[in-house]
Amino acid sequence: MQHIEKTLTTVTSNTEMMSGAHLMWIEDPDIARVAHPGQFVMVRCDDLMLRRPFSIHRVVGNQVAFLFNVVGKGSHWLSRLRRGDTVDVLGPLGRGFDINSTARNLLLLAGGIGIAPLIFLAERALPQHRVVLVHGVKMSRQLYFQPLPEKVEFVPVTEDGSMGRAGVISEVVSEFLDGADQLYACGPLGMYKVMTGMVAGEDGANKFKVEHCQVSLEVRMGCGIGACYGCSVPTRKGQKRVCADGPVFDLRDIIWKEIKI
Repeated sequence: MQHIEKTLTTVTSNTEMMSGAHLMWIEDPDIARVAHPGQFVMVRCDDLMLRRPFSIHRVVGNQVAFLFNVVGKGSHWLSRLRRGDTVDVLGPLGRGFDINSTARNLLLLAGGIGIAPLIFLAERALPQHRVVLVHGVKMSRQLYFQPLPEKVEFVPVTEDGSMGRAGVISEVVSEFLDGADQLYACGPLGMYKVMTGMVAGEDGANKFKVEHCQVSLEVRMGCGIGACYGCSVPTRKGQKRVCADGPVFDLRDIIWKEIKI
């Protein structure tokens, strides 16, 4: 059973970390104590009717961080909060990432702001596991520049070639799949479809034998607790709610040809 808290929390910092993306820290010992990588919270943004979902980016002590793009009214309002302001948060919610007991080499694939939940996962996985984190963006100013744990191997990929590997993340991932026991990803739908062809045997393209592959879906949500079924997606086990049954799913379970995000 999920341990869900609805609390009025205090903002401790809020800064633009990457181009168009903000990093906000709040003081919330209840969420910090039970949060798991891959989970999210629902935040009440100003006077908007529906709460907005945000991945849990990091947990340090009693503080919880959110990394988000400023794209709409809710995130714009959130980006303007300052130290000492209060924000209404519901969470942690959803089912997060799992690390198989036999896995030793973890490959994390982040497309754009999809890096948000994967930093939390990388920090929890160390030092018991080797972690390779590939971050794909359009240009270098969108890359993640916050300090990473020393043992994380960070691979930047930029579409314009301004830093790291040139191209898109799906073009370089094959270089790292051979050494991976378990694969995790958070990014756009197109990235997941390419991954499915590589590791799930679709269209005869299964060159790699990654036994466990988990992806985090980012969709529009209504309630965030599984009551409204507004975020349902088709899977091989029937319709599943991203907010309650996910947001983390096995890559092979999703019927990608029937899904639009």
